[in-house]
Amino acid sequence: MSDIGQSAGRVARSPAFKFFLISFLVLLLLLPLVMVFALVSDRESRSRSVMSDIARTWGGVQTLTGPFLVVPYLVRIETRDGDKIIQQTQERRAVFLPEELTITGNGKSNVLTRSIFDVNVYTASLAVDGRFGVLDVLGLDPNAVSVRWKDAIFALALSDVAGLKEAATLNVNGQDALPFAPSLGVPGSYMTGIHAKLAGAPSALEGDTAPKAFSFHADLVFSGSSSLSFTPAARETRVALTSDWPHPSCMGAFLPVEREVSEKGFSAKWRVPHLARSVPNAWTILDAGVDRFLNYQFGVTFYQPVDFYGLVNRALKYGLLFLAVGFMGVFVLELVSNKRVHPVQYLFVGLAMVFFYVLLLSLAEHLGFTKAYFIASLATGGMLSLYVSKALDSLRSGLLMAVLFALLYGLLYLILRLEDYALLAGALFGFAALTAVMFTTLRIDWSGLTGPHRKRDAEGGVV
Repeated sequence: MSDIGQSAGRVARSPAFKFFLISFLVLLLLLPLVMVFALVSDRESRSRSVMSDIARTWGGVQTLTGPFLVVPYLVRIETRDGDKIIQQTQERRAVFLPEELTITGNGKSNVLTRSIFDVNVYTASLAVDGRFGVLDVLGLDPNAVSVRWKDAIFALALSDVAGLKEAATLNVNGQDALPFAPSLGVPGSYMTGIHAKLAGAPSALEGDTAPKAFSFHADLVFSGSSSLSFTPAARETRVALTSDWPHPSCMGAFLPVEREVSEKGFSAKWRVPHLARSVPNAWTILDAGVDRFLNYQFGVTFYQPVDFYGLVNRALKYGLLFLAVGFMGVFVLELVSNKRVHPVQYLFVGLAMVFFYVLLLSLAEHLGFTKAYFIASLATGGMLSLYVSKALDSLRSGLLMAVLFALLYGLLYLILRLEDYALLAGALFGFAALTAVMFTTLRIDWSGLTGPHRKRDAEGGVV
């Protein structure tokens, strides 16, 4: 029994056993890493809640759709009741799009702060110009028996009309000024917006006859947040947008044909012909709703380049590799020294490395990511280097750990900034770390039967 006990003791004190014990501790520390993931998610959710709350009062994500010309008309429907033929009239609505549409605008950006959270908002001033051609309801629906031209409306959809800051007026042919009324003016439509009755513009519509081709102009001033989008609502749609926001992100179905970005802001121009979208220039609401442009929106996002929640999340994804390299550094120093590091001390080292992410998150919300990363890495790396130095009773070991942590935190920061090459950099770093550990420990007696560990065991060293 004594031989069995001695053998078990030698196994427990061997470097191989210690290695597997350390590997188990690394896996055990995945639990607090998951808890930190949950903490980051909770703080990010809180940030989005604040953004939504500000958007409700200032103005949300804005999308300008249209304009449309909506014309009601009547069709005669025949139904049979036995031998009887019953004739009824039914009201329908035709939707016409403009021949040309030009939107010129400027977005003045601002950052609103609530508590520790920042939200990107803007105030947009847009000039909407265009031209409608001759409208032909009979060509669209041969069953039309009469058209109520006097009830035709000019509709312009805006996703958050609460953001409108000034009264808007529709100018027709440079002669008639029509005030916009609330709502889109189309029964049953889920879209929000404004509309004007074309009957108030005699230069385009006289009596109840079909209107002539006419041009239009409208100025809109509204506030919004995060992004501003448009739709290619004409045969030829042109949009020119400028802003003082230096970090635009063009998005949607169409990219700008011209774009300039500088520290003072950006300018972008889009040009979309009707052939680039699978939407006709006229249809009836019975066939499709008013909005047929959900897949063809385009515009710009007022992008915030430093999303520290995303950066902290990305850093956490390298947490396991980070812990493994740190533990292997301590383990190698232990193997070449005359001191032992207790598993509890390894656990403390791991918890401190996990707590680095908590420090990073809490500081980033107040100082920004770069400053927070520098302070958190300096505090964690410095404390752990001192701790290892005391545990191994070696200033040299502490300095080596300081160099290792400096490389670890420096490489992690570099990986986070690389974005497109983050995976490649992380893979190369992991491969290099594994190679270094393998060749550093090549001459180690993992069984513990020879070398410094056996001598320390004989002298009564601590596992």
